[in-house]
Amino acid sequence: MHTMVLRTIAEPPRIFWAPILPAAVNVMLNFTLMIFATMLFKLNPFPFFLTLLVGHGLIAGSAVRDPHLSTMAIAWIETRRRTANLMPSVGNKYVA
Repeated sequence: MHTMVLRTIAEPPRIFWAPILPAAVNVMLNFTLMIFATMLFKLNPFPFFLTLLVGHGLIAGSAVRDPHLSTMAIAWIETRRRTANLMPSVGNKYVA
């Protein structure tokens, strides 16, 4: 029982061998571009499915090397956020 709980906590959520956050961004970006391209430029939507599969394969390949890709992306976004300082200063000030 303990190994099942630890494995669930240690492994990040995945969808078809790719971390769920980058895979969701890939799907949303490809479908958005596909809809715009078919509506505005009357392009065939099938090449976008190919880019979707290639992008998902690249994400899954990079996740083999680093399975916590989603966690790293979220941590990078959190560190890029500006903090509200009471006095003007240079750089980010982290206050506990």
